[in-house]
Amino acid sequence: MEGNVASLTSTEISSLWSTYINDSIVACLLTHFSETVTDDDIRPLIAETLNVANGHLRAIEQLCSAEGIAKPIGYPVEKHVYPGAPKLFSDVFYLEYIYHMSKFGLTSHSGAIAMASRQDVVDLFRQFLNEATDINDRARQLLLEKGVYVRPPYMAYPKEVEFIERQSFLTGWFGPRRPLLAIEVAHLFATARNNEIGKATLTGFAQVAGDPEIRNFFLRGVRVCSDIMNTVHDVLRESDVPTVMSSDVTVTDSTKPPFSDQLMMAVINALSAIGTAEYGAAMAASLRRDIIALYASLITKAGAFTEDGVNMMIDRRWLEYPPHFVDRRQLALQKG
Repeated sequence: MEGNVASLTSTEISSLWSTYINDSIVACLLTHFSETVTDDDIRPLIAETLNVANGHLRAIEQLCSAEGIAKPIGYPVEKHVYPGAPKLFSDVFYLEYIYHMSKFGLTSHSGAIAMASRQDVVDLFRQFLNEATDINDRARQLLLEKGVYVRPPYMAYPKEVEFIERQSFLTGWFGPRRPLLAIEVAHLFATARNNEIGKATLTGFAQVAGDPEIRNFFLRGVRVCSDIMNTVHDVLRESDVPTVMSSDVTVTDSTKPPFSDQLMMAVINALSAIGTAEYGAAMAASLRRDIIALYASLITKAGAFTEDGVNMMIDRRWLEYPPHFVDRRQLALQKG
């Protein structure tokens, strides 16, 4: 069969590489979480999620070995996690983080399935997707049981079908604005929640970062998240949409790092990339021009922040080069 003999495509290699990097980051975070969690209800989910992440790493390593592909270095736990470090975040933050990352897994693994050609790769990512689905469900149920799950806003049920009659449906800069659509509120809510998680993460990392430049970068990120949350809340309030978001995603007063500066930078860059992707999806789903412009500005703001973080990692030789095509022109020049 073709799936047994064909080489991996560039898309499949990219999906495997990205998954390995992301799961190695998650394994580091969960190692610290498992050492410091005190809630007996949350502890088993952390252990299971860590086991799943390590299983992904082993599966991808085996596939890379079979294909003769260089295995990514990623973020080995023994190098980037400092055993015995005090707890930096609350147990509820641990639960929120698992829930947040499981949602990213649902998106990334389903995307990998859609772009894969070989059946073994499809089967692998289907397994990953099923595991992410289970973790997402368990995390949501725990959040609900503990009374800290933040639901999206409720709305009145539509009672009849309506059709758009005026071009003013699209406007938003001048004159009266129409009420927000359910899909627009869904993305605004997700934007606010994602930035709340990001702000808590950045606040904790800023407390423990050893490099002053990195510490200032994290503090800058806190301000960026706060600005985005305030902007989104203003848009929601204008349409009388409730804006209560916060759950108990608290940061302790510890100043001793549980992670290397390199790992913390990788976490923030990953969260920034997820946020930028969400802004793009939100912009495509929104129909009011002012909201489209809002997301365009957020993409610019988040992109600039992410670029600065990437440059800082490059300067420190902390960033692995993703799989890439051969530079044919450079080969030709070397030949000459």
